[in-house]
Amino acid sequence: MTKIIYDINRDLKIFYLIIEGRKIGFYLSNRLAKTFFDYLRKGVLVDFEIATKRKKIHGKLYFQVAHFNRIISLEPHRVHYDLFQLRKDMQNVLKQYKHYLFIDFEMTMPGYTSTSFTPEIIQVGYVLSEAQGEIIEQNGYYVLPAPSTNLSKRTKKFLKLDELQFYEDAIHYEKFYEDLNRIIEKYQPKFVVWGKNDITALNDSYKLHDKKILTKDTDFIDLLKLHKDYYNLKDDLGLFKAYKTYFDIDGIQHHDANDDALVTKYVFDAFMLHMQ
Repeated sequence: MTKIIYDINRDLKIFYLIIEGRKIGFYLSNRLAKTFFDYLRKGVLVDFEIATKRKKIHGKLYFQVAHFNRIISLEPHRVHYDLFQLRKDMQNVLKQYKHYLFIDFEMTMPGYTSTSFTPEIIQVGYVLSEAQGEIIEQNGYYVLPAPSTNLSKRTKKFLKLDELQFYEDAIHYEKFYEDLNRIIEKYQPKFVVWGKNDITALNDSYKLHDKKILTKDTDFIDLLKLHKDYYNLKDDLGLFKAYKTYFDIDGIQHHDANDDALVTKYVFDAFMLHMQ
């Protein structure tokens, strides 16, 4: 629906349109109001989609806004938000990189009675590839936590770890750090992760192991956030739910960094194809 706002009620987060001679109200959720309500005022053009449900406020029913496509001030002319242009810009940004490093970490978890806790990386999985192209390198391994860290029962249960086998197979953090540094120096890849937890874990790992920082937050693409922005999703989307949506195949998540890194690449490639 594309109309010019007739009136607004800031207290109730409602704007009104005149439709077939009637004053009709449209309600914004807290999430939408936080992002968009400051742009809304009388005379502003709004292009938006309506949610299936309606909300009762002070005894009256209001239509709920699902998402905005465009918000434009007409006098003076100013585009505050344009979803279609945002999607084009997103596609152009993603096309400019030559190499991508799809990376995933599994981390330690606090014990059932722990208070202060910083997760540590104990498994790494990554897939290095050309942009929407062939896989150049794929690897994964367990990483030893700091010497003072004991694997909690919760960690071992969640990741289905055999503790003795883990300590036999795991490499020192130094080896992972050197591996990551090698890839960065040779390929200068754009990192792709699903959610912010992996970025936080990597940043924390530099401090925990007293290492020079190799990455900046701007080196990362949060593929989950791109999906939420592109599709106007209200809630977080699981990686394997996204995989099922694109490929119509049920993926079983084993909480394994190797599997998750590869699935992240598959979802990224499908996302890029969808935007074309």
